Amino acid sequence: MNRWQLIACTSVLVAAASTASGRRSGILARDPDDPKKPPPSDQPLKLPDWWNADHALPIEKSNCVRCHLTAGRELTAPVRDFARSSHDRAKMSCNDCHGGNTEDDIKAHEHEFDFIGTKLSAHMAACAECHVEEAEAFRKGPHYWDLSKRINRDYPVCIDCHGNHDVGKPPAEFSLMNVCTDCHKNFATDFPESAAVVAENDRLWKVLREVHGKNKDAADPTPAPFRRDLAAVRYSTARLFHPAGRVSEEQARLLNAKVRRLRERLEMWLKEHK
Repeated sequence: MNRWQLIACTSVLVAAASTASGRRSGILARDPDDPKKPPPSDQPLKLPDWWNADHALPIEKSNCVRCHLTAGRELTAPVRDFARSSHDRAKMSCNDCHGGNTEDDIKAHEHEFDFIGTKLSAHMAACAECHVEEAEAFRKGPHYWDLSKRINRDYPVCIDCHGNHDVGKPPAEFSLMNVCTDCHKNFATDFPESAAVVAENDRLWKVLREVHGKNKDAADPTPAPFRRDLAAVRYSTARLFHPAGRVSEEQARLLNAKVRRLRERLEMWLKEHK
């Protein structure tokens, strides 16, 4: 099972079962005078027995988060993955991407409240609404497929490279190189400059994960002195890769030099903060 299939299976289970599971478990402390009123956001959260004390919790304690936390391991994992992701740090919550009723758990997944569940075309449209420049560049390249026609998984979409719940905090086993070689079996031979940029970015992410692990409770786990350079590297990489055009040797050399310098500075920071 590849990364996207795993994400899809988990998300389908979430969409199908969380409301029922939440009601059965009685996890939400409701106002007896107004059962539909959501619990206060500062109410202590009930965590599953297997929850690791090192796991961060999402910043916004929405009714989605409260229900999914004890709805079962496969339903709770997205909450764990979402915590301290880029979207979590922006104070978004589940409903910002999935829609749904945030006031009444019983109707949380009703279509009348714009709940879209795991519908891929709807989610890609939502990504494009926020990330306009990136979406426009992607549409111009050979990787783009119009999902309003039909689903075609021969073409990559945002979540293949960026993840969904874990945007900005990929798991240790994830690498961009694996995403590329899923389709381009001779990636390093056919696209050597692109492969060099991907490999350098993967090395940067490996170090970033270590740095973020030391700052996991911070609002932004990237130390302040590195944020501007990291944003610049990400922007430059995105401008090259979203259109998926041919990367020149000079473009690869210049970008990789920036990525390498940033990685080396982060490695030095890790040595200083052992």
